[in-house]
Amino acid sequence: MGKSVSPGHRTQGKKRTNDEGLALMPRNSLTWKIFFAIILNDVADSFAQVLMKKGLLFENADIWSVHALAGFLSHNAPSPLLWLGIAIYTANFFIWIAILSRVELSLAVPLGSTMYVLVPVFAVIFLHETISPLRWLGIVLIITGTYVVSKSRQSVPVNPDIV
Repeated sequence: MGKSVSPGHRTQGKKRTNDEGLALMPRNSLTWKIFFAIILNDVADSFAQVLMKKGLLFENADIWSVHALAGFLSHNAPSPLLWLGIAIYTANFFIWIAILSRVELSLAVPLGSTMYVLVPVFAVIFLHETISPLRWLGIVLIITGTYVVSKSRQSVPVNPDIV
C-alpha cells in the first residue's frame, strides 16, 4: 500500500513532493534541528515578553477608551526595551512560519508550549515576580503534556484515490 499524501501533492518514488516537484518533509518528521528551532523560538519569545513588560513606562491602560489607549501608547512609545521586545517578537513570527512549513501544527504548538514554562521563570528572574505553588504545579503539568505530545505519532489514513 502506498504512502498517503495531501491533495495536490504527488509522490516520486518514496519522497513526497509539492506541485512544483520540491521535496516535502514526511509527516510527523521532527528533527533535532526543528526541535531546537522551536525551543529557540520559545526562549526568544519569552525574553521578548519580559522586555516588553519591563519596557512599559506607563501601565494600567484602559483599552476600551480610545483616548486612554492613545495616551498609553504615546507614553510608552519612547521605551527602547519595548521596541526591542517588539523586534524580537516580529523576528519570531518569521521563524515560527518557517517551523510550521516543516512540521505539523498539531505537533509544533504543543512543543512550543515551553513558553508557558519559560515566561514564569524569566518573570521570577528579571521582574522579581512570585509564582504560587499551584501555578508551579500547572507548569509541571504543561511539561508533562509537552513530553507526551512529543512522543505521540499521528496515524494518517491512506486514501487510495490520491496515491
